[in-house]
Parts: sequence; structure tokens; C-alpha cells
Amino acid sequence: MRRTGIPAVAAVRAAQAAIVGGLLVGWEVGVRRGWLSAEFLSRPTAVGAVLVEWIRSGFLWPHLAATLQAAIAGLALGLVLGAALGFLAMFVPAVGEMIEPAMSTLNAVPRVVFYPLLVLWLGLGMASKVGLVVTIVAFVGYFTTVGAVREVDRLLLAQVRILGASPGATLRHLYLPATLAWMVTSLRTSVGLAFIGAILGEYLGSMRGMGNIIMGAQNLFQTPQVMAGLVLTLGLAGAVDTILAHLEGRWSAWRRAPQT
Repeated sequence: MRRTGIPAVAAVRAAQAAIVGGLLVGWEVGVRRGWLSAEFLSRPTAVGAVLVEWIRSGFLWPHLAATLQAAIAGLALGLVLGAALGFLAMFVPAVGEMIEPAMSTLNAVPRVVFYPLLVLWLGLGMASKVGLVVTIVAFVGYFTTVGAVREVDRLLLAQVRILGASPGATLRHLYLPATLAWMVTSLRTSVGLAFIGAILGEYLGSMRGMGNIIMGAQNLFQTPQVMAGLVLTLGLAGAVDTILAHLEGRWSAWRRAPQT
């Protein structure tokens, strides 16, 4: 199986590379021959030249770091806050009755409407972008935690209680591992939402970040710079998703491994 699987994967990768290469060549030729608008699409070579210049001059790194910082900090804070609210809602029924309707309603509201208020409170810097990411990711953490706690095996829970486990021990050894497994599964979705929140915050108002680069170039009608920013954003999202898919695969394999 392995001997046939590896060539199949290599063939798929080669086909994907050929498709991407063909599209880039078609794009370049189409613009040079006037079939496509250079004003609206630029050319791959022009976009590549912009990327090389950004890297060579060091212009790119502060913006890339700002986007990563906002996404990662907001992701961590959002998941922790959402998980804490989820546990609170599940283990304190009175609190759960108040929180759950509010969380369901707020989850249906586009979080971008909160950004003007976050800017008034926190300014145009990193804090408001992190706050926007938190408002998006916290709901994933909350509903993931609530779902994980509800899905805990009731028979296993009864056995743990019969053995005399304290509420703290039950939380540490039963509920937290169950929640962590669900969190890992939802991490790819959460990371994608975190990047959306960070870049959206930079679009709407910020001094630094990938969204700031793209919006600045768009305001000056600099199509190669806009396309370069989009290419970098796509590459960053693809790289992060690939890493998370690898980690998710390893985690899933560990969960499926027979327990001896």
C-alpha cells in the first residue's frame, strides 16, 4: 500500500504544481498580449518583483509579524475565554441559563459591528485587532466546550463518581481531556477565523499588518502591491493550514491507537 500511495501523492502534487504553473504562465502571457487588463490584474513577474523588493528591503517583516501577533494572541485569548464560559455554563446551571441564549444571539451577529467600539476603547493599535479576533474565536471555544462536555460518556462519568473522584479531579481527568480533543479538531477552523479577524481589523483601521498593506496599495491603485499582499496572505494561510492538518493527523492517529 505504501509503495502505491507515495507515487500517487507525488502524482497529485505534480498535477497541482502543473496547474498552478500553467495558470501563472497563462496569466503572464494574457497580460503581455493585451488579452487581460494589466491595470486590474498586473502580471506574475511584477507581483514577484514586489515580493522580492519587500523581502530585500525588510518592509514586509513588521507587517507580517503584526498580523501573526494579532491572530495568535486573539486565538489564544478567545479559546481560553470561550472554554471558560463554556465550563461555567455547563457546571453552574443558573449561569448557563443566562449565558447560552446570549451566546447564541451574539454568534448570529457579524462581529465586525463591534470593531468601531473596540477602536474607541482600545485605539487603532494591536489591542483592537486582538479584541476583534477574540470576539470571533471565543464563540468557537464556547460551543466546542459545551459540545464536548455534553458528549462525555455518562457511564464513564458515573464510574468516576462511584470511585470517589472529587469535582476537581473529574474536571482535570475527564472533562478537560475530552474538551482538548474537540479543541484540536476545531483548531483549523479557529485559526482560519483568527486570520480573518486580524486582517479584517487591519482593513478597517490599523497602522500595520497585511491588511494595512493591501488597503494602502488599493487606495493608491497599485495593483501589483495589492496582488502581492493577497499572494502572501494566501501563502500564509496555506502554510498554517498545512501545519495544522499535519498536527491534526498525528492527533487523530494517537486517538485511534489501540490502548493497551
